[in-house]
Amino acid sequence: MNSKQRKAHKYIWLLIALVVPVLMVFAIKDLDLLSSKSNASPNHIISKEKPLSVFENDLVKTAVFDNRLELILKSTLKNSSSVIYEMDKKGNKSSVIGQLTTAGIYNFKINNRPKGIIISDDLKNITITKFSFKWD
Repeated sequence: MNSKQRKAHKYIWLLIALVVPVLMVFAIKDLDLLSSKSNASPNHIISKEKPLSVFENDLVKTAVFDNRLELILKSTLKNSSSVIYEMDKKGNKSSVIGQLTTAGIYNFKINNRPKGIIISDDLKNITITKFSFKWD
């Protein structure tokens, strides 16, 4: 390698060393965990509106409002890929509502009243909990 090649080689590697981390930061910021556009907010929204339906078990407490689903995850789940699905009339998964990560309060936007929800781990292909809502 002659001196011109060594100089070009040095500048190319310097440029790569600066550009790659910047591209990685932008790529990580642009990630979507699910196709549902991450419509959950872990912040607690204090609302005075009355829920249409409420369900509670040892894992979650869920309240359905007109245009949102509020879910309180009581403890962190052992499953790292916990996804909330809307339940269809037959009791199967129909559409993704959102994803759960740690214990806390989650608010998900919904377009219509779900028949129920299913929380499952898609990597291990197991259902964590499943319940249906009773509508008038």
